[in-house]
Amino acid sequence: MKKHMMILIILVIIVFLAVTSIGVAEQGLTVWMKKGFVEEQNTMFVEKVNEFAKEKGITVNVNMIAYEDFFPKWAAAIQSGDVPDVTYLGYEEVAQFQGRGILEDLTDTISVIENKSGDFFEKSLIPITFKDKIMAIPFWGEGMVMYYRKDYLEQAGIATYPKNWEEFREFTKKMTNASKGIYGAGIGYGANNSDAEWLSRALIWSFGGSIFDETGTKIVFNSPETIKAVEYVKSIFNEDKSTPPTAMGWDDGGNNTSYLSGQAAIVFNVGSILKAIRAEDPELLKVTGIAPIPGGPAGSFTMGIINTLAIFKESKNKDLARELLVYLLDPEWYAEWIKASAPLAIPVLKELENEAVWEDEYNKPFIDTMKQFVFSGYKGPVQPASGEIANLRLLNNLFARVILKNVPVEDAVKEFTIEAEKILNK
Repeated sequence: MKKHMMILIILVIIVFLAVTSIGVAEQGLTVWMKKGFVEEQNTMFVEKVNEFAKEKGITVNVNMIAYEDFFPKWAAAIQSGDVPDVTYLGYEEVAQFQGRGILEDLTDTISVIENKSGDFFEKSLIPITFKDKIMAIPFWGEGMVMYYRKDYLEQAGIATYPKNWEEFREFTKKMTNASKGIYGAGIGYGANNSDAEWLSRALIWSFGGSIFDETGTKIVFNSPETIKAVEYVKSIFNEDKSTPPTAMGWDDGGNNTSYLSGQAAIVFNVGSILKAIRAEDPELLKVTGIAPIPGGPAGSFTMGIINTLAIFKESKNKDLARELLVYLLDPEWYAEWIKASAPLAIPVLKELENEAVWEDEYNKPFIDTMKQFVFSGYKGPVQPASGEIANLRLLNNLFARVILKNVPVEDAVKEFTIEAEKILNK
């Protein structure tokens, strides 16, 4: 009997260990990350997550996803409850999702990262902080600057780049030579063009307009300042004809292509253009200048872009997901990951601003934008409504109606205001 009992106990132990080992083997993480412009950076991210999984003895599934493909994926995952453990979110999506109460509070994880890796840039935390709770982890920033052709300016008899919007209009008219296929103002308004959305906000703010008031509880878009800004943009297209003929159909790659091909003298973009110039066209680099976005009567503004990693409340592996976020912000690896695509990616860890890569004369203007960032809720805080208004590209639609359909500016501004109020008052 004792022998049988001993065999039974051994069998129970073997079964328990087998089940336990199966459970460990099956435990894993699903990670959704935005597929970036620089393939080296994408590869580094996947390798780092796999390294984490190996150390933990778990499986991992990393999906690199184009930004425009995220929205149906998020919607389906949230509806079904089968969410990724870690997901990329732009800060506008953080605002929307936290408003629905479906994101984990990551304030404590931020503290763990800062204790290990140093402080975040204060600006990187502002758009993802709601009532003192930080709802995502900043992972990288992107800063929009003005690219300009020094040789085109010189040929037009202009000594320097435009520092305000009045000069911008004057200079772009002088540089435009349609017979040679050269246009001064490389600005476009395709339906989903995020570059245009961000630039429009910076321009409207610089004229003194805004979508929200200081409290974020009122839409104040319908103002003389906003109307003046919209009329200004319309004049560049319809009166000056300083923009390329195809500009109203541009997607996010439109101004990149226009500048790289020599069609546009001035464009506004993040670091993707500089990255491409350095790789493909050293001669173009010699005649390229980089400067801040021009200012207006109310000052100069940069629409901040903060890309984050977040955890849904329905994640099945929250603790492991938090550990992965801390692991990814290891400053040594993270500095190399940023460097792989600098200046397209700007670090969110403050100590990395002193890295040699940011001493380069072309790169420095990008990291300087981090200290000047203003976000979509300006003049108030970022909130679900500001994120939704941005993601619906209501400003792009406004400019398309004004420029292409000749809708009176006052009417278009009123219609935008009504739509924005509906979103705010949901």
